[in-house]
Amino acid sequence: MTFSPASARQTLGLFLSERMENLAWDSFSPAEWDVLIRNAQAEGVAPLLYWRLSRSGRISSFPDSVHAMLRAAYSSVWMHNQKIFKELESLLPLFDQAGIPVVILKGACFALTVYADVGLRPMGDLDLLVPEDKLPQAVRIAKGLGYADLIPEASPGLRELLNHEISLQKTQDKSISLELHKSLVADKSFVYAAPVDWFWNQTEALDCTSSRKFGNLKMLTPTAQILYATAHAMLQHGGKNSPLPWFYDLDRLIVHYSQRVDWDLLLSQARVFEWTSALEAALSRIIEYFNTPIPGAVRVALSEYSDKHRKLVALLQQRPATHVLEESQKLKALNGYGKLRLVLALLAPSPAYMQWRYQLGTVWLLPAYYLLRWWGILIDSGRTLISFFR
Repeated sequence: MTFSPASARQTLGLFLSERMENLAWDSFSPAEWDVLIRNAQAEGVAPLLYWRLSRSGRISSFPDSVHAMLRAAYSSVWMHNQKIFKELESLLPLFDQAGIPVVILKGACFALTVYADVGLRPMGDLDLLVPEDKLPQAVRIAKGLGYADLIPEASPGLRELLNHEISLQKTQDKSISLELHKSLVADKSFVYAAPVDWFWNQTEALDCTSSRKFGNLKMLTPTAQILYATAHAMLQHGGKNSPLPWFYDLDRLIVHYSQRVDWDLLLSQARVFEWTSALEAALSRIIEYFNTPIPGAVRVALSEYSDKHRKLVALLQQRPATHVLEESQKLKALNGYGKLRLVLALLAPSPAYMQWRYQLGTVWLLPAYYLLRWWGILIDSGRTLISFFR
């Protein structure tokens, strides 16, 4: 068997989800295993592959170098996640004392609930949802524990306009990031934005498989998690930018909470938010990658319903040929004022942002780097025009 990139991802997905029924272990050649292992590293699922091979007893049949590499990938994720959960344990009592309700989101929630081990789900940051009116207070508490806002705004007020979260970084350990969300998926400047109130009404106590205790921490209900995860992957980031672990999260949610997913509510709320296209695209991906068990009636209902974002969802699954085309995809997701502000920020970012972006040691270099930036945009625009005639 020779793997194409698509077939390698699909084979890896079926293998990790333990749904590869028609292919025996010994049918893979060393070269094919090498392709799968390299894909697992690139896709961010090497810890899962290590876990799967270890549980089967097959890990010992691999060369020591492969065994060591996979184990190192798992150990690295496990140790990093332990640091993040330690930070969570420090933050929560202070939020609780301040009367700030907290909902844990995305990777941190999945690692604690739907994965068998906290070392199996890599996390870039800790994502927490807090009420919008409590966000300034939550930020002050985090800064009191050593977090700081280290990324300057590209344009004054742009973050408030376009971002639905505040990103903070631990000053003593820059590998630890905290994102405090006031809403989910997008704020009002985006055409696919949805009110966060529904999600607050879809919360419950954290169903934690870990021995750690997190007090009054909440999570979204399984149905709300699926809806949020699909929109996050297919609308907020675009299918082309969504890594394999994000789709595996969806598979795990559906399988782990198979008796609790309210498919009727999922479909009806997706229609209310105009997220049906995103839901259909994401579920199609996980069926392709993992053969996830989705009720036939749900698949039929999704195929029969369309929404105003169908073209945008399809566009966001395509990888653009140039940076200009990539930015144009972002612009299509914004309303008129949002488009204007983003274009201005791209053309003329603030001096503070320029110094951070290009790591400039002195302001005297700013004029030269503004010219270099504009020259780069001009060259990329030329490549974009050429791409239209190919």
